[in-house]
Amino acid sequence: MKIIDAHTHIGKWSENFLNYETTVDEAVKVFKRNNISAAVCFPADNTDNESLLSEVKLRTDFKFYFAPWVNPDDKKLSNFLIDNISDIKFLKIHPSLNKRKITDEHYKQYIEFSIINKKPIIVHCGRWVEVAGYQHPLELAEKNPDLKIILSHLGGDQPNLCIPCAKQIKERRLENVYLGTESVREFYFVNEVIKIVGAEKVIFGSDYNLGLPEMYISLINSLNLTNSEREKIFSGNILSLINEQ
Repeated sequence: MKIIDAHTHIGKWSENFLNYETTVDEAVKVFKRNNISAAVCFPADNTDNESLLSEVKLRTDFKFYFAPWVNPDDKKLSNFLIDNISDIKFLKIHPSLNKRKITDEHYKQYIEFSIINKKPIIVHCGRWVEVAGYQHPLELAEKNPDLKIILSHLGGDQPNLCIPCAKQIKERRLENVYLGTESVREFYFVNEVIKIVGAEKVIFGSDYNLGLPEMYISLINSLNLTNSEREKIFSGNILSLINEQ
């Protein structure tokens, strides 16, 4: 069964994660060891978009789908997006580390870029609910039905966040919203989320280099899923977002 890791960081982190760093070579070794055939990658927060893209474009032995980190304070970002649009498959937004919720006006031009160019957004969701709570990207998705958006960590990597998030997606019929599995440790609640929104709304991710793919592959394999459901989560859903097979 094809596995695509849809949430990976490569490069060096700031003090937020004690300057931890991994290389493209190290990442590829980990992915191959786990029979992962492709990965959606974005820089760690102390690595620039340009350097990571230039590295992954050189790889002929592994498939990368590149997602630039959208920092509204990066004055070079707009030109970078335009100049490299053919190499960009997603956009990555991290409200917590950039200290702005996704509905902030500073992100408006990048949301418009995503919609116009059909580039799905991967947004961090977490426990700092005032800034990174799942409610903000759901509000954005409801106002912009043409925007495809993946909520990382199932909308927040705790049961009291991911379950209400899943219920909101179902109740509000947000067909343009998906949920990533990265960093969610409690298999029972992953299972409950899938029951609520369906396997077609859940996307496998590991959060490498902060997490290891084998941890989350085992989690998905432990769930009571059909082969068809497992295939959607491991690769089918992410490929459909970018119109690939």
